[in-house]
Amino acid sequence: MPKRHQARIVALKSLFEIDLTGHPAEEVIDRQLETAELTAEIALLARAMVTGTLENLEEADGIIQRLAPAYPVTQMAPVDRNILRLAIYEVLHDNNVPVRVAINEAVELAKEFGADSSAKFINGVLSTVSTLTQRE
Repeated sequence: MPKRHQARIVALKSLFEIDLTGHPAEEVIDRQLETAELTAEIALLARAMVTGTLENLEEADGIIQRLAPAYPVTQMAPVDRNILRLAIYEVLHDNNVPVRVAINEAVELAKEFGADSSAKFINGVLSTVSTLTQRE
């Protein structure tokens, strides 16, 4: 499994728990990293993904709300919401992968962790987000 994919899975699990429980981010990511048994490089990447996503949460939620007004962020499936937040962070701020890769990875996470319709929904929202950036 590619390194960034492993990091995204840990980041998604952490963001999901933080979102649903309100547990402190540092405690959640530390616990997730302990149980995932990742290399130091992947752990650092996962931690950066969680931190970056949380730092840009308000922006991501605003984008999601603007692009998917029929699905209020607070009422959206938590898995979908957090996949979108993570992917929006990667597309707009991370700059370590091409936009298409970030979108494809988000769709893969949706297929793995979301509902049957999640992948299509995630792809639709993120395809529109990709127009917000010049980076490819």
